[in-house]
Amino acid sequence: MYKHLLVAVDGSHTSENALEHAIGLAKSEEAELTVINVANPTEYMALAPEFLQHESYEAAALSEGNTVLDDAVNKALKQLPQDRVHRHLLIANKGAKEMAQMLVDYADEKSSDLIILGTHGRSGLMHLLMGSFAETVMRETNLPLLIIRSDTNGEG
Repeated sequence: MYKHLLVAVDGSHTSENALEHAIGLAKSEEAELTVINVANPTEYMALAPEFLQHESYEAAALSEGNTVLDDAVNKALKQLPQDRVHRHLLIANKGAKEMAQMLVDYADEKSSDLIILGTHGRSGLMHLLMGSFAETVMRETNLPLLIIRSDTNGEG
């Protein structure tokens, strides 16, 4: 049914849950799996410059994104053949809407069959303040979307 799955990872507990589901589904479907991170340099601007170990916010975002991808790919390769696991790093310089649109565009470009995301499941004021990446992806894509909620124990 699925030939190419795309899972977004950001290093959070919630995205780890999504990755586990994606690996299991890719294994059972014998599908290819692309692990993707959408790095956003603006997230590092809140850090004091002395805590930034890189020459720029973009370098920090790239470094963190590559670390997250390396970890995710290594987990996937424990259960999937190397030729079926791919990785991709996107850079978004604006907010969650741009990040979501870039993810959707990449999934379309690579003819993905399914996008898999983790979500924190925030509601109310937290949702209003932080927005929902998953909700934005849902509005922008025509592809099937599998949303994995965070654990109910408050992690993620």
